[in-house]
Order: sequence, then C-alpha cells, then structure tokens
Amino acid sequence: MKKLLSIASILAVLAGTASAAPYYLPAPQGGALTPYDMQPVYAIDAIYSIGDDEMIDTWGVRGSFNLYNDAEGAFRHQFSLSAGYEIGDQAVHGSDVEVWQAPLLAGYDLNIELIDDVFLTVGAKGGYTLGEFEVDTVANNFNGFTFRAGGGFKVQCSESTYVRVGYEFGRSYIHEKGASTFGQHVISHGVGCQF
Repeated sequence: MKKLLSIASILAVLAGTASAAPYYLPAPQGGALTPYDMQPVYAIDAIYSIGDDEMIDTWGVRGSFNLYNDAEGAFRHQFSLSAGYEIGDQAVHGSDVEVWQAPLLAGYDLNIELIDDVFLTVGAKGGYTLGEFEVDTVANNFNGFTFRAGGGFKVQCSESTYVRVGYEFGRSYIHEKGASTFGQHVISHGVGCQF
C-alpha cells in the first residue's frame, strides 16, 4: 500500500510539472503565409469612364481578385483578375443612346512605396469586353479585345486594408460588322481587403 501511494504521488508531481511546461510553436508555422508570399486580396472599385467620339460616358463597378506581395520592400507586385459592369445613356444628335459593357480583364500592377504606407501604382490590364449599344430602341451587341493602362495612388490603411484612386486609359477593338475602335479615360477609386 505504501509503495502504491508513493508511486501515485510521484506520478502526480510529474504530471503537474509536465502540464506547467510552456509549449512554443515555431514562427512562422509550417504552411502559414509569410509577408513574402503572394497574399489573396479582394477589391472593389467605383468606375467613371469618359468616352471619346465613338463612345459615350459610362459608370459602374469593378470587382477583382488579386495576388499581392506585401513584403516590406519598396517595390511590391500585384496580379489581378477583374470583372466590371458599366452603363451609360446620353442624347446624341437627337437620338437616345444607351450602352452597357462588361470588361473581363487580367492585369499586373507595380506598387512603388513613396513614404510609409503610401504607394504609387503603375500597371496594365488586358482582356475581353462584352456589351450592347441601343439607339432609339434598336440594340446592337458588341464584343472584342480591350486593354487599359494607367496609374494611381494607394494608401495602406492597415495590414489587411488599402484604399486606392487611379486613372487608366482604355481602348477596345470591336469585332462586329462595321468594326470600330473606341477609347475611354477611366477614373477609379476603391478599397481592397486581405482575408
């Protein structure tokens, strides 16, 4: 009985000591993203596009999925896939013109740190646009290659959120009969969040 009581008390003391021992995890843990990995960022932008002679002004929204390198360097890379929807209406030469377009774009932005958490961004996007012109209730669908290039400023509000304002010049090449080309000056502002 004494032997059993001695063994039980020794085991209780050892168990108490073992539970009090601190446990440390290596940092970063295996499989965890580091600042040097490409981070997934979701962004949404409000868009206003000023059209040239062939296109009326449009406005809308663009959502994008980005892979963003947020390491502590002065140059940061950002790859994106985006989809937008823009609409516009205007009276042209006595006719009511309505248009919608949906550009689907893939792009790259280079973010250059100017001061702490403020970046100059330059980049380009290319892809395909779908849309429709309606002149006095007569609708014509269009589609074709489109690209946009430009720059802007980005402010990193926190580790996971940024706001951005930018300008892009865009051009679309329409493949329908009576093919045409139109350009737009795109002003955008939006927010991006990393989850």
